[in-house]
Formats: sequence, C-alpha cells, structure tokens
Amino acid sequence: MIETAIKLANITFSYDAEEPQLKNLSLEIEKGECVLVTGASGCGKTTLTRLINGLIPHYYEGELTGELHLNGKNARELEEWEYGQQVGSVFQDARSQFFTSNVLDELAFASENYGLEAERINRRIEAVMKQNQIDYLKKRKLAQLSSGEKQKVAMGAVQVHSPEIFVLDEPSANLDNQGNAQLAATVKQLKQAGKTILIADHRIHYLMEVVDRVVYLAKGEVKAQWTIDEFRQLSKTALHSFDIREKQEVYISELLREENRDTAFLALQNLTIGYHRLAPSLIKDLNLTLAKGEIVLITGENGLGKTTLARTLCGLNKEQAGSISINGQLQTAKKRRKKCWFVLQDADYQLFSDSVLNELLLGTKKIEENLVKAERLLKELNLWKYKDQHPATLSGGQKQRLVFAVGLMREPELLILDEPTSGLDAGNMRRVQRMIVDYANKGITFVIITHDLEFAKGFGRRTIQLEKAASSKLQPSDLAVFK
Repeated sequence: MIETAIKLANITFSYDAEEPQLKNLSLEIEKGECVLVTGASGCGKTTLTRLINGLIPHYYEGELTGELHLNGKNARELEEWEYGQQVGSVFQDARSQFFTSNVLDELAFASENYGLEAERINRRIEAVMKQNQIDYLKKRKLAQLSSGEKQKVAMGAVQVHSPEIFVLDEPSANLDNQGNAQLAATVKQLKQAGKTILIADHRIHYLMEVVDRVVYLAKGEVKAQWTIDEFRQLSKTALHSFDIREKQEVYISELLREENRDTAFLALQNLTIGYHRLAPSLIKDLNLTLAKGEIVLITGENGLGKTTLARTLCGLNKEQAGSISINGQLQTAKKRRKKCWFVLQDADYQLFSDSVLNELLLGTKKIEENLVKAERLLKELNLWKYKDQHPATLSGGQKQRLVFAVGLMREPELLILDEPTSGLDAGNMRRVQRMIVDYANKGITFVIITHDLEFAKGFGRRTIQLEKAASSKLQPSDLAVFK
C-alpha cells in the first residue's frame, strides 16, 4: 500500500491580505518520492516550502485555508516544535537558518535540541561530513564560509538530524558544478533510505537522474506535472515556453576561446587578496586586464575567494599585494569605491527603502529624468507592478533583479555582480543577460562572479576559471579562458 508523506488539499495562502501566493493548490507526494517544484520567480515555490516546514503560519502570518497533512497527521494539530521532527529544511539563504557560530555546533544543533545522544550525534556528523566532502570545514567559523559552503553545512545539519521529509529551497543557487553533483548524490542516497524530498529550484540539470516527478507552478497554482520520463521528452521549445532552465549540464570546456587583448580599462597586476590584510591569501599574484565595456565572467570552486576578489575590486577590501589600475592610473580602495558598484549575492544586505521604486531612487535626486529611468528599469526587469511594495515582500529572484536594477541605475564605470542569477528562472535570466549586454555597449564594464555556466554560455564572452592559491603566480595564460 502506497503511503502519502505530504498532502495538500485546496490550499490558499496570502501574506497580509495581499494577492494569494498559493491558490487552491492540491498536491500529494508519496513516501520516498523525490519531487522537483519549478516555475517562474514569484510563482509560490518558497511559500510552498514555508507551508510544509511550518514557517507558515507559525512565523509568516497570513490568511490560510485548506488542509496540510504530514505523514498522515493534520498539520493544524502539530505543535510548532513537532514540525522539526517531521521536516528538515534548507533555505534559499542558508545563513538565515544558522543558530551557532561554527560548523560543528551547527551540524549538531537540531539533533541536540531534540535530545539525541551525544555519541549518536558525533557518529552522524562524521558520516555526513565525509559523505558531503566537507571535512575541511570542521574547525571553521560560519562567518568565514562562502555562500556555497554555508549551503553545504545547512544541508549537512538536516542530514545529521535525519527527519523523514526534506524540503530544499534553491539548494543549488550557490554551488559550483562539483557541489551540485555532490548534492545530487546526497539526494539519491536519501531516497534510497526512504526519505521524502521536495526540491524547489530553477537549476534542474543536476537533478535529472534523481527526481521522480516535476511539478510546475504558475501564480500559486499547479499548472503542469510530468513524470521524469515525460519531462525528459519535453523539447527545448516547450521548456522555453515554460521559462524552465536547460535539462543538460553546461561544461566549462564548451566555452573555450582566446583572451581579449584590447586596451586595458581595468588592470590587475600581481594582485594578492584575502579576507583582510593579515589573513591567509586566497588568490595570489593575479594578472588580468579588461577592456572598457567588456563583460567578463569569473567562476571556480566554492570557497576559492571569488567574492573576496569582487570586494577587493570595488574597494570594500584592501589588496594584500599588487595593484589595481583603471585607465592607467593606480586606484586606492577609496578611489575604487567611487568608480565601482557591487551587487551582492545576498540581496537583503542591499535593500533599505520602504518600496521597490524608492529603492532605485535612494541616493539620487528625485528629478523627472531619474523617475523615468527608474520606471524603465523596473519595467524591463518585470518589477514595475511591485513598485509600491516593500522589498522584503518580494521573492528571492525578484530581490535579485531589484538590486541589479539599483546597480544599473547608478551607471558606474565598473559594475560587479556576484551570483546575479540566484533565484532566477530561464526567462528572467535571459532578460538580465540582454540588459547586461545593452549597458556594456554603453561603456559599463562588467565583472560577473557566477557558478551558473548556463548563464555564462548565453553571453559568448570571456569566462575565467580561477584555481586555488599556490606558490606559483597566476598569469592570464594559467587561467582557463572561455567563450
């Protein structure tokens, strides 16, 4: 007899009497089944995960109707603490779910709170760290980790606790290809152990050999469902019509080309960087030149120092050694801050205003020219209908597009984007690509930090794969340069 792990019946939910994020949604997921939920940014994926893990209605308040059953129990009858026994979650922003300051404590936290024996917890931690290849993080502080490493620790903490249901919200957003492969292997092992898994994600190629079913959401409703065999048969045209990402993985070797040798706008000479001036070096002796209006994408393993490189380029960090020049003139960190704009990977850090429109106008004169420009940007990024909403009410992908729009609003000489496709569906990914190309043609130089090779491939521009710091120097010829 087939047992149901998750049953949603006629669920409707809205935050504070807004337009419903979920509308009359019904869905059943069997025990031991792995289901991928996908759909355009703002379609209700994160709201669905919050409902299943109990954050709705116990943390996010709103109007909820319909019924949810978890492993045969009516969710309305569960105490708040009982959700954690039933469901383990990995959030889109992993840092928001951390309760401790170091990796080992975080891995043990949930299990300790539910009273598991110390010896059992330690055995599980050792097994999970080995399985997820994160032994090297054992003695690290969470604040020192890259976003991808934080994602791995968050997943590990849920595995240590080992609930029957796993809910993963955009778990691949911050992972490199190796990390995605490892995540897929972990999901496969969880399935073999009889766990039920719901994954909400836009990047789907890494899951094609793991999931049993694909559910497509649009405006809070289930608009389509496919078995994995049916989904594999969908054409590129069909995927495009649904704004679903590619089913096939893009390999960095597909993008190889020669380096651009145009006159340098930005020049890095023997650049060495770290978290701060006295910290161990992450990237050593980097030499690189960019032309004005060039688009350069930088990729590499999680924890390599890519975000630290971005912070150094824009002047938030000082270089440990070497130099950074713009238009042939050496630039101190203070001078770089006036010429660059950095769009962070964690959009929440850059949202300050009380409405989407005011976010673009913050720090600018509210003259007609700027109002027109802000309206145009919001319409191009499909955000104009949210212009009066508070930025905190937006989905992850909508926030990502908003901070991108803020960067374009400033029109700096150098615009640095850190994982700009986190939370973006295929349609919005292509929209962001087009706008980057348009503004590069106007003379803005772009440095884009990304693990999203599907996104990188869409540009046909230079992509640089950085390697781990070593005693030898990193010259342009040592870098993998791709198109």
